[in-house]
Amino acid sequence: MKNASRPEIATIALIAVLAASRLIPHWPNVTPVMAMALMGGAMLTSTRKAILVPLAAMVLSDLAMGALLGWEYALHNTQLAVYGSFVLTTLLGRWMRDMSLTTKVLGGGSAAAVLFFVLTNGAVWAFGDFYPHTMAGLLLCYEAGLAFYRDSGNFFLNGLVSTWIFSALVAAAATLTARATRAATAA
Repeated sequence: MKNASRPEIATIALIAVLAASRLIPHWPNVTPVMAMALMGGAMLTSTRKAILVPLAAMVLSDLAMGALLGWEYALHNTQLAVYGSFVLTTLLGRWMRDMSLTTKVLGGGSAAAVLFFVLTNGAVWAFGDFYPHTMAGLLLCYEAGLAFYRDSGNFFLNGLVSTWIFSALVAAAATLTARATRAATAA
């Protein structure tokens, strides 16, 4: 990759590995998706790379899931909300670039999980036939979204903690790669 540092190449490689990990059986929404977007935004050198690399990884893993599990699983009427939350989380990561790692992981991870929940469940309400298109229907949709987490973990564990953990792993891998690069060039 032209003009990419070793830590940046390591970040891109880790994003690819995390995207591929979505193919491994897992609890609902316990995936590295929002961490890929958040930390890609925070760590990749250009805004263009920060958006395109994680988004390409997401699209490719969605296509792989569609091929393996059925296209309705990977391509659905709320897909634009999923990708929209992904891009917005990447931009949040760009905005948080100069903040502390703790702020990025906990603050950014929290915002990313809530953003994903609000946008995707809002899309279920807006584009689906499950709920009346009223304020009461929207609230019912969000309530059902929380119940979904209750039946398969919970929003705190599935949405927040998994984003925090995966974000910390991406940051730790990038830090270790940067240290190893400095040590190799100093020797």
